[in-house]
Amino acid sequence: MPAENDDHQHRVPATTDGLLSLRQMEVFHAVMQARSITGASKVLTISQPALSRTIRRIEDLLGIALFARDRNGLVPTSEALEIYAEIDPLIRQLTGVGTQIGRIARGETAVFRVGSTASVARALVPQALRTLSVEVPGIELFFDVLPVDQIEEYLITGRGEAVVTIASLDHPLIEREHVGRVDLVAVIPKSHSLAARSVIHAADLADVDFISFAAGGAHQTIVDRFLSREKLKVNTRAVARFSDTALALANEAMGIVLVDYVTTLGPVGSNLVIRPIYNAPQFSISVLWNRRRSHSANLRKLIEIIAARLSALPPLP
Repeated sequence: MPAENDDHQHRVPATTDGLLSLRQMEVFHAVMQARSITGASKVLTISQPALSRTIRRIEDLLGIALFARDRNGLVPTSEALEIYAEIDPLIRQLTGVGTQIGRIARGETAVFRVGSTASVARALVPQALRTLSVEVPGIELFFDVLPVDQIEEYLITGRGEAVVTIASLDHPLIEREHVGRVDLVAVIPKSHSLAARSVIHAADLADVDFISFAAGGAHQTIVDRFLSREKLKVNTRAVARFSDTALALANEAMGIVLVDYVTTLGPVGSNLVIRPIYNAPQFSISVLWNRRRSHSANLRKLIEIIAARLSALPPLP
């Protein structure tokens, strides 16, 4: 602080080593940059009297005057300039560390690797990841599309942090959180007679040409239960493993395919129409992760984004 009398220039240090605390260095640095108590107090968000007391305490510890006052503000002494030259790199480095810690807390530093099965990979998960990238600027995303039989290995080995899927998985190390439900819908070639219907009833599907999925998969399990419940027989013309393949075959008018609604949120062929099914069964969409492995705050953000997206989906007209 400004010298009050000549004796102030020759104070005896209050400690033998004259070391300053990190907070005292921060206060001194702020005053040096602002060249005023008023400006430094605003930067540090502390009161001017408290800041003045800290500067006086530093001067007492060091046994020297750090500032004189003129009409333009505080003028640092030559000793203050030397001390500032030593402290400035440290404070800048600490500021950088603090910034990096904030980025870590916001999830902006580590790679967030997540997988999904094919149907939710067509639109739902990419849309959710885009929202996540907006909420967490600087996040690095890695997105894997997996067959169902690779989910367990993906999570157990830690290749990815989570998987979004309509499939169910029973494993003691895998945690599951339900995020929403969607209906089974019919995807129909425009040339098919059923394309003119606004709603498809179970009886409409009797003996039609069908594109099926592999037995035991998430899609076909729901479809088989639906057909069995309605006591329907269909003509399977082709079997596809993934939803993209099934839609491509349907687009070539090889048959009707029944899929979950989120599959149709992505691009479908120009020769196809999508119709709701009366009293349709539903798919449960879940996020899976390994309960024995640490996970980032981004996983919780992703779960919340997907749940919100699913709850806001408009019904199929």
